[in-house]
Amino acid sequence: MGRIDGRALADGIFEDLKVKADNLKARGISPSLRVLMVGDDPGSASYVRGKERDCAKVGVGFSRLSLPCGASEAEVEEAVEECNLDPSVSAFIVQLPLRGLDPLPVLSKIRAQKDADGLSPLSVARLEGGRPQIVPCTALAVWEMLKSEGIEVEGKEVCVIGRGLTSGRPISAFLTCLNATVTLAHSRTRNLEKCVRRAEIVVSCAGRPHFIKPGFISPGSVLVDVGFTVREGRLMGDFDPGCFEKAAWYTTVPGGVGPMTRAMLIYNVLELCSGLANKQNVLS
Repeated sequence: MGRIDGRALADGIFEDLKVKADNLKARGISPSLRVLMVGDDPGSASYVRGKERDCAKVGVGFSRLSLPCGASEAEVEEAVEECNLDPSVSAFIVQLPLRGLDPLPVLSKIRAQKDADGLSPLSVARLEGGRPQIVPCTALAVWEMLKSEGIEVEGKEVCVIGRGLTSGRPISAFLTCLNATVTLAHSRTRNLEKCVRRAEIVVSCAGRPHFIKPGFISPGSVLVDVGFTVREGRLMGDFDPGCFEKAAWYTTVPGGVGPMTRAMLIYNVLELCSGLANKQNVLS
């Protein structure tokens, strides 16, 4: 039984990303991330501050474009287009959730060459088609954590719980690209226990505290906790802690996928910048 330490893994990746950012700067490319944020949700604001600290750590420029809570869909789309056209912005994200707004029309306006979250329609189509260019950050984080312990996914039975836009769906699609046999379960899945018990790797993105019980888990499985809930000021994951006693490897909330997801965001920013640098080399 072993815990995969997301914080320690992310710290090592940030060191590598700083070297990559420095190399890009030496080639005349100044990597930067902009976050488009609507409203003043405390949880989102805290997460954005974390992204700003990560950028400073690596040497990536950071800026924030804030809109008021009552901003219309048209106003948010106009802000997205501003980010698309601003040459000082290497890549950007729209901070989700967008309270009271449908995120899909907004995300559809993001140009793939600046899509740090990998959630634009073209990015999603490439992922679903098995040829991803920019992989959504949470999916990339899950894979990197598994890879860090030599855990193969090819041919494995994987159960992903949750079908959300930013976690469940992209994780399922990406692991399928890596030749895993994936079952995408959700709140309406019948016999969820059976799906979980048969899986060799279980990835939960449900956001329901401790709802996966030890009786669901087969001995020796790998458990990746992506879902989280804040209850009485405490961050809680989807897996009951008793599940970990039966697991070969597991991640926890906090200290698991969260830090790695932020690291993968910076990774994606630098990947997009690297594409720009390569194009410049071809043209020079």
